[in-house]
Amino acid sequence: MQRIWIVVMSVWAMLAIVAVLAWASHPVSTASPQLAPQQVVVKGANGKQHLVVLKSSTHATTATSAVARG
Repeated sequence: MQRIWIVVMSVWAMLAIVAVLAWASHPVSTASPQLAPQQVVVKGANGKQHLVVLKSSTHATTATSAVARG
Protein backbone atom coordinates (compact mmCIF):
# COMPACT_ATOMS: atom_id res chain seq x y z
CA MET A 1 0.00 0.00 0.00
CA GLN A 2 2.90 2.30 0.70
CA ARG A 3 4.16 1.92 -2.88
CA ILE A 4 0.78 2.91 -4.27
CA TRP A 5 0.81 6.13 -2.22
CA ILE A 6 4.34 6.89 -3.39
CA VAL A 7 3.27 6.43 -7.02
CA VAL A 8 0.17 8.60 -6.53
CA MET A 9 2.19 11.37 -4.85
CA SER A 10 4.90 11.27 -7.52
CA VAL A 11 2.29 11.56 -10.28
CA TRP A 12 0.69 14.55 -8.51
CA ALA A 13 4.11 16.15 -8.06
CA MET A 14 4.92 15.69 -11.74
CA LEU A 15 1.56 17.19 -12.76
CA ALA A 16 2.16 20.14 -10.44
CA ILE A 17 5.59 20.78 -12.00
CA VAL A 18 4.16 20.58 -15.52
CA ALA A 19 1.32 22.95 -14.54
CA VAL A 20 3.74 25.50 -13.08
CA LEU A 21 5.95 25.35 -16.16
CA ALA A 22 2.96 25.72 -18.49
CA TRP A 23 1.62 28.66 -16.49
CA ALA A 24 5.00 30.41 -16.36
CA SER A 25 5.80 30.09 -20.07
CA HIS A 26 4.80 32.82 -22.49
CA PRO A 27 2.23 31.88 -25.11
CA VAL A 28 3.54 31.37 -28.61
CA SER A 29 2.54 34.25 -30.84
CA THR A 30 0.59 33.34 -33.92
CA ALA A 31 1.14 34.69 -37.39
CA SER A 32 0.79 38.43 -37.71
CA PRO A 33 -2.60 39.63 -38.86
CA GLN A 34 -2.96 40.28 -42.54
CA LEU A 35 -2.79 43.96 -43.34
CA ALA A 36 -5.44 45.26 -45.68
CA PRO A 37 -4.09 46.88 -48.83
CA GLN A 38 -4.19 50.67 -48.76
CA GLN A 39 -6.03 52.61 -51.41
CA VAL A 40 -4.83 56.01 -52.60
CA VAL A 41 -6.55 58.40 -54.97
CA VAL A 42 -4.05 60.00 -57.37
CA LYS A 43 -4.83 62.88 -59.68
CA GLY A 44 -3.45 62.30 -63.14
CA ALA A 45 -3.26 64.35 -66.29
CA ASN A 46 -6.19 66.70 -67.00
CA GLY A 47 -7.38 66.34 -63.37
CA LYS A 48 -8.46 62.74 -63.88
CA GLN A 49 -8.53 60.72 -60.66
CA HIS A 50 -7.13 57.19 -60.42
CA LEU A 51 -7.53 54.72 -57.59
CA VAL A 52 -4.21 53.04 -56.78
CA VAL A 53 -4.07 49.97 -54.51
CA LEU A 54 -0.83 49.62 -52.54
CA LYS A 55 0.04 46.09 -51.55
CA SER A 56 1.89 45.64 -48.29
CA SER A 57 5.17 43.79 -48.58
CA THR A 58 5.85 42.87 -44.99
CA HIS A 59 7.97 39.82 -44.48
CA ALA A 60 8.67 38.14 -41.18
CA THR A 61 10.55 34.97 -40.42
CA THR A 62 10.99 32.94 -37.31
CA ALA A 63 14.52 31.91 -38.22
CA THR A 64 17.48 33.95 -37.04
CA SER A 65 20.44 34.76 -39.22
CA ALA A 66 23.51 32.58 -38.97
CA VAL A 67 26.36 33.73 -36.75
CA ALA A 68 29.58 34.41 -38.65
CA ARG A 69 32.40 32.27 -37.33
CA GLY A 70 35.84 33.65 -37.54
